[in-house]
Amino acid sequence: MQLHRFLTVFTVSTSLAVPAGSVGQSARPASQPNGQPWKVDGAVAFTTAGLAVDADGAPDSYLADGKGLSETCVGVVAVVDGKRVTKKTDHDHWYAICQKAWADAQASGDYSHVAIFGFLGDKNGPLLQKEGDPLPGKAYITTTTMTVPGTPDKTQRHWVDANKVPYVVLSPAFRSSYGVKAGDLAVVYRPKTSAIGYAVFADGGDLGEGSVRLHKDLGNDPISMKNGVARANRGISDQVLTVVFPGVNVPGSVNADAWNQAIRQTGEAKLKAWGGQERLRACLQAIGRS
Repeated sequence: MQLHRFLTVFTVSTSLAVPAGSVGQSARPASQPNGQPWKVDGAVAFTTAGLAVDADGAPDSYLADGKGLSETCVGVVAVVDGKRVTKKTDHDHWYAICQKAWADAQASGDYSHVAIFGFLGDKNGPLLQKEGDPLPGKAYITTTTMTVPGTPDKTQRHWVDANKVPYVVLSPAFRSSYGVKAGDLAVVYRPKTSAIGYAVFADGGDLGEGSVRLHKDLGNDPISMKNGVARANRGISDQVLTVVFPGVNVPGSVNADAWNQAIRQTGEAKLKAWGGQERLRACLQAIGRS
């Protein structure tokens, strides 16, 4: 899950505008209002002011040399005097502090002054991919909330590949309030281009974030190049509508292509039964009337 997200959330219902229940507030920029999703005929809909990129689960997300799709300090923070130094606690200096703490940890082998959450680690530090994984010895094992059945633990193959599988990020409060489970279906609509993407819930974090593959399905190239390094940091900056269908589950598969096809087929059928693109537009029109 990326640290920089588009977090403005608007409530929406295409029928009676009655809240479905309070959802706990995630970290949001101070200038952004707190929002609340709404139930819409068996689904839960919400809009965000954009869609950030999540590369978790992608084998090349966190390379050991720091040149992966995700910067190391997206998945690591420094620990100073027993407390995590984050963007929220030290907006101007957290990144530089993280970089120094990580460099010191790598040089000394002492990782007690960093907190790793974007990839796997133990008391001895981060865990590298091994033989049988896509990048053995070159990349850390990055995780997602959802796991792939039939795969061994503590391997990269155990986690959902953001490069190959379209997924959305949902907060713990959202999942708890609406009974969303790993693999549940989501339809993501980008009104600016009329693009529709079909996805599953596979990673935790704030609302307004999707996998590399989901971005591509929505017509956005999420990869930018700087000094020869590819980063998954080019998000969508225009409005996005996400409709989640709790209980409509698309089970994971070791065959990412087959899983992707199942997600699309299930999504197309469910969206058609729910009202199609016209229903998606009606949700957005309801926002304008509220």
